[in-house]
Amino acid sequence: FAGMFWKAVPESDWPQDEEALESIKENWEEPFGDMRQELVFIGQGLDKDQVIKALDQCLLSDDDVLLGRDHWARFPDPFPEEWKEAV
Repeated sequence: FAGMFWKAVPESDWPQDEEALESIKENWEEPFGDMRQELVFIGQGLDKDQVIKALDQCLLSDDDVLLGRDHWARFPDPFPEEWKEAV
């Protein structure tokens, strides 16, 4: 069911078979349910641990989330100046 989140569907309308329910609940995380995004990296010689470490450093802490966008706007921009020209 690409493009549909079960979080947005009343549980009474969910499939009733165990296999389907297990599939729905496999990646369930409150308060978001099954709503998530995935990134896929394809390339030769990628260092999985380094990629994960770099991505983890992009995450906001719980405290940062609570402080809001004005707080985040003061963070240094990690992207090189050359990238800004491409956007």
